[in-house]
Order: sequence, then structure tokens, then C-alpha cells
Amino acid sequence: MKTVSKKFGISAAVLKWIAVVTMIIDHFAVAVYPQFASYEYSVYYIMRKIGRLAFPIYCFLLVEGFFHTKNVKKYFRNCFLFAILSEIPFNMAIFGQVFYSRGQNVYFTLCIGLATLIILDRRKRYPKSKYMLLQIFIIVLAASIGQILDVDYHWKGVLFIVMFYYVRNMQEWIRNLVGICAFAYEGTAPLAFLPIHFYNGTRGRQMKYLFYAIYPIHLLILGLIRLYWY
Repeated sequence: MKTVSKKFGISAAVLKWIAVVTMIIDHFAVAVYPQFASYEYSVYYIMRKIGRLAFPIYCFLLVEGFFHTKNVKKYFRNCFLFAILSEIPFNMAIFGQVFYSRGQNVYFTLCIGLATLIILDRRKRYPKSKYMLLQIFIIVLAASIGQILDVDYHWKGVLFIVMFYYVRNMQEWIRNLVGICAFAYEGTAPLAFLPIHFYNGTRGRQMKYLFYAIYPIHLLILGLIRLYWY
């Protein structure tokens, strides 16, 4: 739904912190917790389910950022830069290896999604009949690239970002319903639409580069711990 400021609710900054905390819990479960002598699968399972809330929020915020940024090229540049910086820490934390050709970090997913939004938005000048076919081609191509590059969440991750782009102007309950149905396969992921529902359209206290940097920094720390214990 198009963002309308609400008197009460949570800002984009609060949403980011929710995504960050749940993401770190998820990555801790993957990278470090299995090394504990007191490891219990039930605890691991709970942490992974908590982590499912992060990606829908990141997709939602990426689309909001796309519509609100004053410089979309800079937005994409920052996303791509941190995708490069995050790859080795991602390999270390998730796969236990410094170099791993299969599986790319989620920043690459966000980059492909953002590039898709940029292209789709610029092609609106075409006649509607041609634009419809062009949209389908662009979306299928982007999803295929996500699958070929084996980015986090694969082709589905790219389509989730595109989905938020198309439902943004719909009524809020429709947007949330579509999102809940799309992420239903992830179990607890639809719970992310609870904080998203309370988003009030404000930016909040932004610490832009901190939010960018948290991803590679926490992965590097977890990756070093994993490699040390291994």
C-alpha cells in the first residue's frame, strides 16, 4: 500500500532493528550454535523460525527505500558494494569455508530485486500492451538470474521483492494478505507482517551505514568463531 503516515506505529528504523535482530538469531543458529556441547535441536529450530521474519521485512524496506530515495543509483551502488564485502563473511558463517562458489549472500538477492524495480519503473513509458509483455520478460529474466547465481532465497527472493513493488498501492489488508500467502511456505515468515502492519511511514532515527555494515560484520564474527571451533 502507498505509505500513509499514521499517528501511532513504528518507523522504518524500528522495522530495520527487528529484521537485524531476527537475522542475527538465525545466523547464530546456523553458524555457531551447532558447535555447542549442549546443542538441542528444539532450540536450533526455534531460532531458525525466529529468523524467518527478517527477509520479508528486508524486502518490504527495500521497496520503500526505492520509492523514497533521492538517488536510486547510489542506493543500488551501496547495496552492491556491501554484497561484495559480505560474500567471504557469508561463506565463512553459513558454509564454514572462506571461498564457496555455490550460494551467494542476500545482498545479491536485494541487488537483483532493486535492479528489476529500476528497470520496471523506467519502462512505464511504453504502451500498456507492450509494457505488459515487457514486464513479464523482465521479471522472468531477473528470477532466472537469481536462480543461476544461486543467491539467498533463489528465484523466490527476487519475486518477493517484485511482489512488494506491485502491491504497494493496494489497500493495506490486501497487501498483507498477499504477502502472508506468498511467505506461508516459510512457516513463521508471515508473522513479519505484524510489525509491517504497524509501519507508520516515517523514517525514524536512521543509521544508514550501520544498517548496511551490520550484515558483513556479524557474519564475519560468527564465521571466525565457526572456523576456530571447527
